[in-house]
Amino acid sequence: MNVFNKSLFLFNKNIVAPKTHFKFFWCHVNNNNLINLENCFVDRTKIYIDGFENKFFARESFLFNTKITIDGKGNTIEIKKGVKLRNGLIQIRGSNCKIIINEGTSFGQIRMVNVGKNNNIVIGKNNLFADDIEIWASDTHSIFDENNNFINQEKPVFIGDYVWVGNHVRILKGVTIGNGAIIGMNSVVTKSILPKTLNVGVPTKIIRENVTWDINY
Repeated sequence: MNVFNKSLFLFNKNIVAPKTHFKFFWCHVNNNNLINLENCFVDRTKIYIDGFENKFFARESFLFNTKITIDGKGNTIEIKKGVKLRNGLIQIRGSNCKIIINEGTSFGQIRMVNVGKNNNIVIGKNNLFADDIEIWASDTHSIFDENNNFINQEKPVFIGDYVWVGNHVRILKGVTIGNGAIIGMNSVVTKSILPKTLNVGVPTKIIRENVTWDINY
């Protein structure tokens, strides 16, 4: 369904969009799924939801040039007040997985992938993500050992509050990033990062502790 006028939502009970302003927006949502956009600004954005009992929520947020895909059963994406999601590519595929982006977090360019079962990506408040950043909570394909055992299980990603992530950073499954941490550009995060630390490298390592940062320069 191509949507250029909010009044068209009146004909689809699976889409709720009170007080939301649309500029260019395309969506597909079948029965048993839900899109709920409350008081948002949406421009050049596509949302595709298939499967069953999947939900996308956004409240008082800004979505620009973003593509969101949900497939499977019981999956949820929730974007909270004040989030600025620019140039995003977000995908959930599986069952009972979640992506939650909390208040005031801003993205320059992001790719987020969560594939599997009962898996989460949770991003805290007032974080700053620069450009060309990827977050992977799954490898998206299966790897087996010589005994046919599945060896690359999906794992959650948790990012705290007031985290600054530089350009071209990759954040891989199973990590927790503490409040106030800084990750320098071109880094690859494979292990958890302590709060208020400055981290760089492939893989990342701490180069300074007890740091703070400010959006003003």
